[in-house]
Amino acid sequence: MKEEARDIHIGKIVSSSSHIHYICQIYGPSEAPHLPAPEDYGFGTFVGIEHAKDKCLVGVVYDTTLRNPEFGNLGPRLSPQEELTIFSPDYLAEKVTLVAIVLLGVLDNQGNPSQGIPTVAPPIDALVRPLSRQEIMAFHQGSQGLQLSYLAILSQLNTPLATPLMIRIITQLQELFEGERERLGVLRQSLSWKTYIEPLA
Repeated sequence: MKEEARDIHIGKIVSSSSHIHYICQIYGPSEAPHLPAPEDYGFGTFVGIEHAKDKCLVGVVYDTTLRNPEFGNLGPRLSPQEELTIFSPDYLAEKVTLVAIVLLGVLDNQGNPSQGIPTVAPPIDALVRPLSRQEIMAFHQGSQGLQLSYLAILSQLNTPLATPLMIRIITQLQELFEGERERLGVLRQSLSWKTYIEPLA
């Protein structure tokens, strides 16, 4: 896991399929002062979606889609690729990277977490950024210690990526919470067994 998330925005919300499932369009060249690196929006990355001055919605990246209008287009081109940057910049913007995000809860500016389905939804064009190490730890600190109540949400994802996502999250948390490594290891082993071993028995 990265020591610290870079202080950048990786993109913006462009659509949703439900109250907790959102699509973020990753910034491309010339769309932001600092171009996000692939590790800033990789599988299992915790992100914050801005929706109020004193809090942000917390989600996790669980899928990626690449869109390229040139794929399958073998016809002649009127302009070389280099000239499109000058004469038709909007055409290049059609090449986009989209990441799917599922909401896990809310985190306020004081580091107070609330895991579960948020009552509000982010608006279109809401900015998205990777959470810092400190924010990830704060989001998982409950009154009784480490909390993972959002696993119930992730287990209901209608995708084969659900279990690998939970395992990825648990692996990250093992690096952050040294005192919980053994307990998290048991949970990770249980998920792996039910998904990869039990069906073969």
